[in-house]
Amino acid sequence: MQFTELDAYPLRPGELRNWIPTTGPAARWRDDPRATSHVHEAHLRGAQSVLQRRHIDGGRESWLGLGIEFDEPLSIPGMRTALRAWIDRHEVLRTHVFLEDDRPRRRSAQTATVDLRVKAIGTYRSTGPLAEQLLGEFDRSTAPLTWPAYMFSTVAREDSFTLFFAADHSLLDGYSLILSPYELREFYREAVHGEQPRLLPTGSYVNYSDTDRQSADRAGATHPAALMWDEYLSETGFKPDPFPMPLLPLSAKVLADETRAALSRDPDGVPRLPQGALNFHLLDDDRSNNFTRVCSESGASLVTGVLACMAKINTDLGFGPVFRCAVTRHTRDAEQWIAALGWFVGIAPFRLDTTGTRTFGELAQRAQSAWKHSKAGSTLPYLRIGEVLADEPGRSQAPPPRFVVSFMDTRSAPGSDVNDAGGAGALRSRDYSIDDVYLWMLRTPSGLHVAARFPGFDTARRSITLYLGALRSLLTEIGDATVTRG
Repeated sequence: MQFTELDAYPLRPGELRNWIPTTGPAARWRDDPRATSHVHEAHLRGAQSVLQRRHIDGGRESWLGLGIEFDEPLSIPGMRTALRAWIDRHEVLRTHVFLEDDRPRRRSAQTATVDLRVKAIGTYRSTGPLAEQLLGEFDRSTAPLTWPAYMFSTVAREDSFTLFFAADHSLLDGYSLILSPYELREFYREAVHGEQPRLLPTGSYVNYSDTDRQSADRAGATHPAALMWDEYLSETGFKPDPFPMPLLPLSAKVLADETRAALSRDPDGVPRLPQGALNFHLLDDDRSNNFTRVCSESGASLVTGVLACMAKINTDLGFGPVFRCAVTRHTRDAEQWIAALGWFVGIAPFRLDTTGTRTFGELAQRAQSAWKHSKAGSTLPYLRIGEVLADEPGRSQAPPPRFVVSFMDTRSAPGSDVNDAGGAGALRSRDYSIDDVYLWMLRTPSGLHVAARFPGFDTARRSITLYLGALRSLLTEIGDATVTRG
């Protein structure tokens, strides 16, 4: 299952319809006292800032989405029934958080009251115009300040169709994308073929947000996460950790040339510099298993083995013995949250010192210890950490992370083999940051993959390509060594 931007998805032409959630009087939208999470509030405030600065009401280049392939003709009534059932399953799709008097406020609708307004757009015979149409629709229809902040589209052909889903990041995370294709297929099979869906029980992200907010608001500067981030950020004078390799050209002329070459117009017609993207296949399934076996012999895991390799590359390329980045950690710490749609992600600091390590096994052991230690850093939302640290004398504002590494293992998700064989793909919006680097490591049934986004300069692309190429070579070398040993 790849994680790409829409223009890298294997689109097939067909008849495009948009499916827009809507409610009538029966929804009985009500004031909902449940609090929103810190991460959602920060996201809303960022959207409000963009609205005030750019005077547009569209998305904020912050949506996530899906493409799901169906090998049968599209049933309009069946799809409507399936989507309504899925919206009823996940309360986060029936609630809306907005800012009023500079404070978050929530309103929620009843179950079985959201319908879909279907709009026929037209038949596309080539993928280019279809991709641009979908991208524009998703960018404009996923604004976090309005409801719905999500939409569906179908592209139908004579004997098959593709279902697309796009939603603002405040409604879902990467694990939501992994789990959702199976759920949507199950609801469609029930609606069209009468097959009983086999689904995990699920809780509500709205309830999670409420308890998470209350817990975070009680935390102070002595919370373990705040102490960990304080120590980590103090090492750099509260400056963000950049990706170690060059992202911008040193020459002003080259910078100007690369900027002009990369500029494009966003869906609102504004010239902007979109981030670049790369998808690397790092290891096939057998080699992934070999590498994991080597890591296990040292008491490490695939995740910490990869981080150990990244630290070694950092040192080998001359960027010093200490590797630093932010890592995402999911917060689905109870059974009721496992299958819930929502933003269950914390962020933790990761620091690995390679000094004195002589073998990969030693470095992997050290990475495992660092990973275990870093867990505490994700137990408080980063916005709240910034708030409590800012209240401390002599402390600067906590900077947003600039180099982030994320790991997801899709193999345990229902239907993962179908998705990995091309049955579904995870999508993300364009981004326009000039200093962020994100690496998403995905372990799927077919192996280990990495999706990267980075500033849209040729210099950055060369650096990321070199870095990921070195990572692939090192992972392969370590994994193959154990095969040679027998």
